[in-house]
Amino acid sequence: MSSSPALGMRRRRRIPLLTALIATGALIAAPLMLASPAAAAAAASEITLADAEVSVGDTIAVDFATDRPSAKNWVAIYPESKPEPCDACGMAWAYAPGASGSVQLPTNDRAGNPLPAGSYRVEYLYNDGYTRVSAPAAFTIDGEPAGEDPYEGPDVDPTKPIDLSVVQLNVWGKTTDAAMLEEIGADLIFVEEAQRAATAVAKDLSFDHHSTGGSAGIISRYPIVDAGVVTVPGTQGGWMKAIVQVGDTQIAAYSGHLEYRYYATYLPRGYAGDVLAPGFPIEWRGWNKLNAPVTDVPQILAANEASGRPAAAAALTADMAEERAAGRLTMMGADMNEPSVLDWTESTAHLYDHNGVVAPWQTTSILRDGGLVDAYRAMYPDPVTHPGFTWPAATPNVDVSQLAWAPEADERDRIDYVFFAPDDRLSLTGTRIVGPVGDVVRGAKAPPVSDEEIFTPLTLWTSDHKGLQAEFVVCGEACQAAQEPGELVVGTPSITGTAKAGETVTAAPGEWTAGTAFTFQWLADGQPIDGATSATLSIPSTLAGHALSVRVDGALDGYAPGSATSAAVTVAGDEPVVTEPTVTLGATTVVAGGTLDVSGTGFAAGTELRLELHSTPVVLGTATTSAAGEFSTTVRIPASVSAGAHTLVVVSPDGTPLRVALTVTAAQGAGAGADDLAQTGGELLVPAVWIALAALTLGGLLLTRRRMRQR
Repeated sequence: MSSSPALGMRRRRRIPLLTALIATGALIAAPLMLASPAAAAAAASEITLADAEVSVGDTIAVDFATDRPSAKNWVAIYPESKPEPCDACGMAWAYAPGASGSVQLPTNDRAGNPLPAGSYRVEYLYNDGYTRVSAPAAFTIDGEPAGEDPYEGPDVDPTKPIDLSVVQLNVWGKTTDAAMLEEIGADLIFVEEAQRAATAVAKDLSFDHHSTGGSAGIISRYPIVDAGVVTVPGTQGGWMKAIVQVGDTQIAAYSGHLEYRYYATYLPRGYAGDVLAPGFPIEWRGWNKLNAPVTDVPQILAANEASGRPAAAAALTADMAEERAAGRLTMMGADMNEPSVLDWTESTAHLYDHNGVVAPWQTTSILRDGGLVDAYRAMYPDPVTHPGFTWPAATPNVDVSQLAWAPEADERDRIDYVFFAPDDRLSLTGTRIVGPVGDVVRGAKAPPVSDEEIFTPLTLWTSDHKGLQAEFVVCGEACQAAQEPGELVVGTPSITGTAKAGETVTAAPGEWTAGTAFTFQWLADGQPIDGATSATLSIPSTLAGHALSVRVDGALDGYAPGSATSAAVTVAGDEPVVTEPTVTLGATTVVAGGTLDVSGTGFAAGTELRLELHSTPVVLGTATTSAAGEFSTTVRIPASVSAGAHTLVVVSPDGTPLRVALTVTAAQGAGAGADDLAQTGGELLVPAVWIALAALTLGGLLLTRRRMRQR
């Protein structure tokens, strides 16, 4: 049957296929079977530490092995507080090249300072980056460095106010001369681009300091009792944070160097600011001149936001809020590489190549909204009269090409700041710019645009920034308690002496707290007397009849001032001088029909007097006395008055007469007539009549005799 040969053929075809499969498997398995057991289970990357516990200042041995060798694999120490590897937040480090080996790491920060006791770890990182090659290895540091005493700082009296001079300065990567900072008079110094400068300057000044060897650092005359880093994007190594002990007060001080790229303040000036983020024009990358200024404020602010600086400000204000809640004062100094919301205003929109832009720069806005105060603007709020430029500075002995980044623009800005949180224990007393007087404008050194205070040290200036100095006074709890005024014992003032016009009286303060100093103010009817501020008073006549008192004010250090007023006394006038009225005649003899001057003194003021000629009263007129009781008048003696002795009488309103003798003479050539009969003296009336009758009788007899003779 034909089926058997066919079946045999199928079996023969399967034999070569099976042989091929077996041969392929053998080829795949052969290398694995020939490999060593160690190669078959390749070693995983790892690091091991010789000791899991070391003392402050010791080194630590690190063994490493990896299947990802690189000449730039490296190991670094990180604090436990930084759970992930990050730029500039590590400590001492060293390369770990090759597949395996061992390195020694000093337990120092990047500036070479011994790390304090605490928990740390060693990270094994790949090829100069921050990708882990293996899991980290933890260790602890115990104790203090051998032979090194903790920094104590100056002796201060916590019951007294303490002056604190704060300086913000970008040192431009150079080791700034400590003599310059001594000349400025700094107590707390925030530095950027410091690298190892913070350690070197602190050593020269014999100050305490905190720095991880990155850009920012803090140098302090007062002890730093704790330190750390607030790690956040938008900064160059994070905010260096130091807890500074000033008397009985702790200050959480932060130094920061914010992202220098995304320098959006150049955009309105027609220059790129190295804006690298996607979504922005490609020509904004780098630092070249643009075709035209960028004046779209939302675009400018978007580029500025991409820098991460606003986020860094938000992280700072949040950390400061925690420190304030813990009872500490807070302040910061930083090169923020960004202008202030208080500087790019309507008043400066057409100055310094702002090209009409009014920009609410976010970083300073966040700090302000977080309750912080810009120390310079607090003292000088007008950005026109006090622009406060800190960059670029006209640094001596440096070519301007190294200072100007936008050589055809006016790139002057205030980008260095001191901010602080208001507190009744901290008082700002002054600010000033320190550094060269000139600026850099359009690629050339130029004089300043205002007369704001700039202090230039004699020591050579070595930074492309100017610095900012802010003067504070710290008065902590003990100081404030000592400043609280005590209760001053206030005495009861009185007036000694005779309160009479022309006399001198003295203010007696009464019994006050011993040592009280007094000031005086004399009062008339309760109102201050001009210039009467001594302890004695010579009473003028104008105060006669007025109420006189004295107010005594007392002051004594440590006490609230006090004040008290004496009881009032009435000022007596001079005793009136009693004088008898007198009348004076201009002459004692007067011709009938003539005039006579009459005056008088000693009468009541303003009295109308009547003048008469006696004995038969003839009214000659009236006169009114002056305020001094005096009068003077002229009267006419009637022509009909006979010659002889008469009396001039001055009659007061109450009828009181005052008499003065007067002789009246007849006028020359006056004949006897009818008027000759008018006599004023009543005593002459009867004799005159008898004489007249006798004359008539004699005349009649003579006439009769004559007629008889004629007959």
